[in-house]
Amino acid sequence: MKKSNPGYIRQYRRTNLIWLLVWIVIGVGIFTTGWLIWHTRANILTVLAVLSVLPGAKRIVALIAAGRKKSVSIERCHQVETEVEPYIYAGDLDLHEYEPEEKSSASADDSSISDEMDSEPKSSADEETATEEAVSDETDSGRGRSPYEEPEIPWNVIFTDYIFTSTEKIMMLDFMVVTGGTVFVLPASTNQDQDYVKKYLTDGIRKWSTGIDIRFVWDDEKLHAGLKGLQESKVSPRERREVLEYLKSLAM
Repeated sequence: MKKSNPGYIRQYRRTNLIWLLVWIVIGVGIFTTGWLIWHTRANILTVLAVLSVLPGAKRIVALIAAGRKKSVSIERCHQVETEVEPYIYAGDLDLHEYEPEEKSSASADDSSISDEMDSEPKSSADEETATEEAVSDETDSGRGRSPYEEPEIPWNVIFTDYIFTSTEKIMMLDFMVVTGGTVFVLPASTNQDQDYVKKYLTDGIRKWSTGIDIRFVWDDEKLHAGLKGLQESKVSPRERREVLEYLKSLAM
């Protein structure tokens, strides 16, 4: 059961319902066993039966969070897929594969060659050039030049059956599509306060990227039209990866 993949809410509800029934059966079984042995409720097995209520209560909360929301239909998912190829669903995306990597050893080899050349006697002109390069390196360091290469995620990323919470509300999205430099968001109609959903997601994404474009749409037609006519400027691989990490971390 992968979060943000097609059918997730259906599987989420089914799994939690099954586990709720399992914990109910376990609790009743433990309590009944204690009663049959000691013919009183005042026994250690009654305590264990009460403790079994806790994991069952967790499943009840999960079912309440899912509410009456149904999984997005496979047909709707296929329509979005055709608009954003190549694509990957968020549940199948392993962001650990795109962690920053140290720059290639070729740079180190170039550096060693440069060090050998620097060991040779220099003219005054060479010394002036070296001084200018040192100043330039210090300036680049001050600007935050990273010694790491940021791998680029090659796919458009689709989130669907997306449930997330704040301290105040449980929110749901039918779709969220992250392209090269744009996030398309289609909230579920079951949200009672769409303005709150819009502000919450926008504020959260902006903490990780100021350059990525955030577009809210309110029906499938507008989502497809936006994806078809998309003209965007790409954000850096780092910003895109951090936004995806944030969005994946929100999902229940």
